[in-house]
Amino acid sequence: MDQTEFAAELRQEGYRVVNTSVRPNLVVPNHCHDFDAKVLVLGGEITVTRDNCPTTFRAGQCFEVPMGTMHAERVGPEGVAFLSGRRRAAGPLSREAFESDLRREGFDIVNGGQQPNFAEDPHAHDFDARIMVLSGEITVCRDGNATVFGPGDQCEIPAGCEHATKVGPEGVAYIVGKACRN
Repeated sequence: MDQTEFAAELRQEGYRVVNTSVRPNLVVPNHCHDFDAKVLVLGGEITVTRDNCPTTFRAGQCFEVPMGTMHAERVGPEGVAFLSGRRRAAGPLSREAFESDLRREGFDIVNGGQQPNFAEDPHAHDFDARIMVLSGEITVCRDGNATVFGPGDQCEIPAGCEHATKVGPEGVAYIVGKACRN
């Protein structure tokens, strides 16, 4: 299955689509998630251990981890990149769950904001950014499309993605996760 088909299937099934890469040799001991996860490995490898049974997944392979399933993860020596879907039964993603996801995936967390009507010209970052708006609103323009994000909304901006922003008349406060994937 290719990335486009996989992402479309995830959205159709109510999953939030997330592009992620994880540093080499990361070991995450037994834990469980508060969401259902479906994953398509894009590169590298990850070993998921459930019921003391390790299974290694490589590029092109898919796997699922249902909410509440105890498992451990071990990333291979080259790291791993994957496209995943997350579906929470408890409704919208809370600030705490958002921050937990960021930490688990190796993002640095920054609380920030911008003054009313602040605007940035088109630019790109050398890091992946994942943003949750806490208050106010911000419009992100990329690929010729403008999307307004308000309280509780999330936005992902991969490294190298050219975009421009415009803050609403009340300003904006947000949490941003930043991760360099070099």
